[in-house]
Amino acid sequence: MPNLDGLAFTRKIKAMPAYKFTPVLMLSTETQDGKKAEGKAAGVSAWLSKPFQPSRLLYAVQAICPA
Repeated sequence: MPNLDGLAFTRKIKAMPAYKFTPVLMLSTETQDGKKAEGKAAGVSAWLSKPFQPSRLLYAVQAICPA
């Protein structure tokens, strides 16, 4: 993204009352545990690393957005 990275974007929307409880799925090339921990602290609900399997994406979406 040109102006914000995914973590900064997550922090920004999670600070807004209307989006405080909105699930966030991070899709990234980052795989380091430190980045994932930073994401969790920012409010990321699930993290997928590229490349990913479509079935893993579906599983993650179902996990954070139950029917």
